[in-house]
Amino acid sequence: MIIPVIDLMNGECVSGKSGNRNTYTKLKSIYGDNPISIAQNLKNDGAQLIYVADLDKIENKGDNTELISQINNILPVLLDNGISNLSDINNKNICTYYILATETMESIDDAINIFKNIDNKKLVISVDIKNNELLLRNKSIKLDDIIRLITEVNPQYIILLNISQVGTKKQNENLIIKKIIQETPNTKHILGGGITNEAIQKYKLEGIENFLIGTVLHEGNLKYKL
Repeated sequence: MIIPVIDLMNGECVSGKSGNRNTYTKLKSIYGDNPISIAQNLKNDGAQLIYVADLDKIENKGDNTELISQINNILPVLLDNGISNLSDINNKNICTYYILATETMESIDDAINIFKNIDNKKLVISVDIKNNELLLRNKSIKLDDIIRLITEVNPQYIILLNISQVGTKKQNENLIIKKIIQETPNTKHILGGGITNEAIQKYKLEGIENFLIGTVLHEGNLKYKL
């Protein structure tokens, strides 16, 4: 499955490279010039799901909740808005799936508590990687802890997001991603960050079928159907 990606900031879709959010600019997309038209045109083109990152909420600078709810009425939203504990999931109607990302995860115990109280089919773990290291709020969390968490809560999907490669249209093998794929065979993996047509072809040969696609898609260069 190809999952289109949009990042929201101040009510607009934005784009940039390698997670350097202070340099992000308005997204130029063949699908439209605002989030609603982009979502509608993606749906018309066959998209089944859309990944939305609320960068304002993640960085505690505001939120785009109302806009995201509107997008979710068009396409099911897989939302990263910086949840870290159960109290952060306070409006279950704004999206179809919530992402619990390592970038904002406070502890393994809090993560387990979220999964105990929310249907694990509605929750997705995102393992965020930057500069070949786990991107973590809580620096005491180790890779083996993340693998143990995935094994224990058994989410339907996990995202493996190489933030350093976002927007670069480059894909280099990452040992963290390779280890997680090998040690979590009972969940489906979604790969993101610099995914190209060539990378999709390579990963499909390795049994990976789900991809977050941003830059190549919005430029109109994706060779695969949504």
